[in-house]
Amino acid sequence: EEDLRMLAKEKEEDLRMLEQNAHLWSDENECWIEKDQVYHPPLDGDESHTLPSTIRWNPARKQWERWAKNLTTRTKKQASGSSMTKGTFLPAREGDGWATSPNEAEIENKQLKTQGIRFFACLPNNDDSLDDVVDVTSWAATSLLPKEAACLLDAVDSGRVLFSFDVPAVNKKGAGKGKQKKKSKGAGAKQASSEDDRSTMKGIGATAQVSERYLDKMK
Repeated sequence: EEDLRMLAKEKEEDLRMLEQNAHLWSDENECWIEKDQVYHPPLDGDESHTLPSTIRWNPARKQWERWAKNLTTRTKKQASGSSMTKGTFLPAREGDGWATSPNEAEIENKQLKTQGIRFFACLPNNDDSLDDVVDVTSWAATSLLPKEAACLLDAVDSGRVLFSFDVPAVNKKGAGKGKQKKKSKGAGAKQASSEDDRSTMKGIGATAQVSERYLDKMK
């Protein structure tokens, strides 16, 4: 009976957390961790100056873009008014997560200050319209990998996806976006369905994975 009460309480908390959408579940820590900051698309055009330098909103495409530094080339100064020239902006797709250092956007990884590194992700918001860019540093640094590792892996503002969330698994309404999970049979299907149940309970944080290219490097 005590167990049932605990389960009911946990379920209640999960629902509240998912509804508020201000936290991500951490399997590693077995708790909910608050999102550090949420950046909404600056639709009226005048908010963009409050965004970190390494992300920008493309109003024509209705899409977020993230900075990928390339210290060996120089691009023309960005039309958007960005003063950065050693790199380019790439589309950020729903479910993508990456490491960035907004105050040191054009500095070699070896010289980056760890405290300036942030983990960002492009995630759906509750009203299911346009995606937000979410600063998930507190969650990612304790649930996936420390900032130092991102630096050692040359993953900071690399233009590559460092970790990702399975948005379609959680947000069935957005099933057209992102990669579809293949239907599996037998034992695999049971495991997949229990994972699905888990992501329904714990939300998108429970689906996060470090990208394979970086996992291989971490071994």
